Amino acid sequence: MAVHLYWAVGGTWGLPPAAALRPAETQAANWLVSAIEVIGAMWVLALLHPAARRVPSWLLLSPLWIAAAVCVSHAVFGVITKSLYLGGVHEAVDFPAVPELGAAELADANHLAAVHDLLVFEPCFLAQGVLLALAAWQYLRTPAHRRLWTWSLALAVALITLFGAVLAFVDAKAAI
Repeated sequence: MAVHLYWAVGGTWGLPPAAALRPAETQAANWLVSAIEVIGAMWVLALLHPAARRVPSWLLLSPLWIAAAVCVSHAVFGVITKSLYLGGVHEAVDFPAVPELGAAELADANHLAAVHDLLVFEPCFLAQGVLLALAAWQYLRTPAHRRLWTWSLALAVALITLFGAVLAFVDAKAAI
C-alpha cells in the first residue's frame, strides 16, 4: 500500500510515462487502491477474531480467493510480458504513447518502467497474493478444505493468466 499511497499524494517514482498524462486520474485511482488494500488488511485480520468462526467460511474467504488469484496471476503475467519486452519483444507490452516525449526518450522511459515492474512491482503482487492465500489457507481447518483451496486457487491463476495471454494474442486491450 505504501507505493499506492505515495502515488496518491502526488509521487511519481515508478509510474509509467503515460501516468503523467492524467495526474488527477492517477492520484484518484491510487487513493481507491489504497483504500481497498486497507480494507483487505482489515479483512485478513478479522479472520483471527473468534466471531469469524460463526460466519460461513465461503463468505469470509471468497474475497481473499479472488484477491489472491488476481494478484498472483498479475505477477505471473507481468513477469512473462515484461521479460519478453526487455528481451526485445516490444509487442508484449502495450505502453501508451506520450506525445511530450520523443521516440528515444519514450523508449528509455518504457524500458525503465518494465524494469521497475519486473524487479519491484510484480514481486510485490506475487508476495501479496501468496500472503493472502496463506492467510486464508491457515484459516481452514481440515486438510480436505486446504487441498480444495490450493487447487482451486491454482486453477484460477492458470485460467486468468491464460485469459490474459489470449487477450494479448488477439491484440485486445484490457487491464486487470
